[in-house]
Amino acid sequence: MTTDYETYRGRCKELCEMMLLEKPELTMVRGFYHCPMWGKQEHWWLKDSDGNIVDPSVKQFPTKGVAAEYEEFNGICACAECGTKKPEEEMKFESNYAFCSNKCFMRFVGL
Repeated sequence: MTTDYETYRGRCKELCEMMLLEKPELTMVRGFYHCPMWGKQEHWWLKDSDGNIVDPSVKQFPTKGVAAEYEEFNGICACAECGTKKPEEEMKFESNYAFCSNKCFMRFVGL
């Protein structure tokens, strides 16, 4: 038997895009899901014109949306090494980490 975690994890953007094909009146949102058990998680969801959240992949989280909060991404990233905050387009990315400079990246990896 497949678990909800296996079915939905890592598919939030894909499932939102699929739902948009059926319900184009919804808006796709990128941001963070604050799970009471797992903490802050990168996530995608949809919202309607009244701001109500429609989340086709919420079952991936252990609380399945109970007591969770959604935070829309504001376009600003923090450097994983020094904490400097800059717009996403000015950052350099390695895997899941954002860096404000090559110097910070090199320090982060121990060079």
